[in-house]
Amino acid sequence: MAAKARLKTLDVRIPVEDRVLDGVINVPSPSSWDGCAVVLTHGAGGDLHFHHLEQIATHLARTGILCLRFTCKTPNFQYRLRCFEAAVSYLGASEEFDVQKCIVAGRSMGARVAAELATQSCLTNRLIFGVACLSYPLHPPKRTSELRVSSLLHLGIPVLFVSGTHDPMCRMDLMEGKVLTRLGTNWEMRWVENADHTLNINSKSNAEVVDIMCDWVVKWCQSVFMAER
Repeated sequence: MAAKARLKTLDVRIPVEDRVLDGVINVPSPSSWDGCAVVLTHGAGGDLHFHHLEQIATHLARTGILCLRFTCKTPNFQYRLRCFEAAVSYLGASEEFDVQKCIVAGRSMGARVAAELATQSCLTNRLIFGVACLSYPLHPPKRTSELRVSSLLHLGIPVLFVSGTHDPMCRMDLMEGKVLTRLGTNWEMRWVENADHTLNINSKSNAEVVDIMCDWVVKWCQSVFMAER
């Protein structure tokens, strides 16, 4: 079997307030998904090179969807929100890629920020058409009374959740009974059996699980973009 062609990546610098953020754009070949993009970021730890983000970006680009992922290392939620907004604006202003539709996505804390951005800007930002949440941190470990739902309940655009059934920060019964039943928008929930918060199984990364997760994300993104055509 012939090896898949290596797709182009671009290192970019995203201006935000008094600093710049490191970013990478996975550039797809021309396709029927031209003008569609995903903006993706990491959790409280890690950076844009977190392996799940790299794999998702690669899968998207192979499908024909551009992906911008960026690093924002700070625990300050409001600052990360402004950084995410700057990343979306950066891509939307690009003359090279002419992005018309985008999905905001993140892992863990990055998922909360993506959801909050989508909630705040769904009526004003014409670029954002959906939000994808990987390992959404619904509550702190062992503190299930502190549900983080404010970024979710007023979403006006489609949302995807991918979480592990053994995630100590997202108890299944709470996500299904306290969140999904209250959402007023189209949603899709994907559970990875026996996976933890990092989507590892028995503390080990599973290549098959990562491929399945990427397939879920790509197909969901396609469905969101297709609905807007």
